[in-house]
Amino acid sequence: MRGSVVHTPDAPSAADATGLGRLPSERVRAWRLQVLAALLAQGGSVLLMVGVVALGHADAMAVTVWAPLSMLFSAGVWLALARGWTAHLRDPALTAPQIVWSIGSAVVCYALAGPLRLLAVPMACLALVFSIFALPARQVQHITVATLLAFGVVMAVLAQLQPHRYPPVEELLVFGLLLFSIPPIALLAGRLSELRARLGQQRRELAEALARIQELAVRDELTGLFNRRHMHDVLKQAQARAWRGRPFAVALLDIDHFKLVNDRHGHAVGDEVLRLFANVASHSVRSEDTVGRWGGEEFVVVFDDAQADAVAALAERLRQRVAAAQLPLADGSALSFTVSIGLVMHRPGELPEATLERADQLLYQAKARGRDRLEAQATMS
Repeated sequence: MRGSVVHTPDAPSAADATGLGRLPSERVRAWRLQVLAALLAQGGSVLLMVGVVALGHADAMAVTVWAPLSMLFSAGVWLALARGWTAHLRDPALTAPQIVWSIGSAVVCYALAGPLRLLAVPMACLALVFSIFALPARQVQHITVATLLAFGVVMAVLAQLQPHRYPPVEELLVFGLLLFSIPPIALLAGRLSELRARLGQQRRELAEALARIQELAVRDELTGLFNRRHMHDVLKQAQARAWRGRPFAVALLDIDHFKLVNDRHGHAVGDEVLRLFANVASHSVRSEDTVGRWGGEEFVVVFDDAQADAVAALAERLRQRVAAAQLPLADGSALSFTVSIGLVMHRPGELPEATLERADQLLYQAKARGRDRLEAQATMS
């Protein structure tokens, strides 16, 4: 039974060839903006270090080596993202490695900047602040600890090797500043992670509720088949395709003596009969055909892209399968039931209501002639 429309894929584009074409364009743009932001931040750090060199507080050769290296990783990620080389990765933008690289670059900057070394601290904090919006809380906490350790080790080494340039007391004070300023970032990351998780859960619940509402709007709750309202839409769509030369047929089906089933066995058994019929009917038609509950014990089938002889054979097979089906009862016996069918081809230019009316007339004939039979228009028999 039809449940979706299959589209013919277009020829693969250049983006598809890289693998990024299979990903949402909004996500790809976000990744590229993320890498661009990292490049701009590192470019700003390079300009600051050029100023430090101009003031005579840093070795020009060391900064000349450090500057391109500090931007190398993000530039490489930009190229890899543009070429689609990282499209198969869980995070094509390599967010965590980029942040670690930026913090490492800031630590090196600290070692090079001498009296102006505090400029490196906001560089590292900027990378950490960015991480709280891009990484899970656990990763941010690990990076935070690694940042403190990296700065602590560098400060201790510099204070030991060059105490006149990096006085131990000053290094201890700077490290204390880091201890008071960086850990809160990790705590904030945890809070944001909780908020993101809660928001994600709310979005999932909302999506499930909307899907359920949509499903209830088009499905019959008892049988799971499409309801009458949706079948009207199916008929309108079939009519539109018929204008383009794609004929369709309509069958109205009615379970024979259904009132007797309810009277003798109760409405619960009657509901099981309806469910069994729906299951048999759904598995007796083609994937492009649509089965719906029209009301009570009456059902409708829209045979899409229909040829008269083939559709008549399908409808007859459905009738035979229903007659062969058996519903087990509580007393160990089995209940059989039959169906009467009226089947017509849609006529060019005919409204769906007129097609249904003709099918209903044939259904009435099937019941008048003894039930458990298919009545089709003359051109189909």
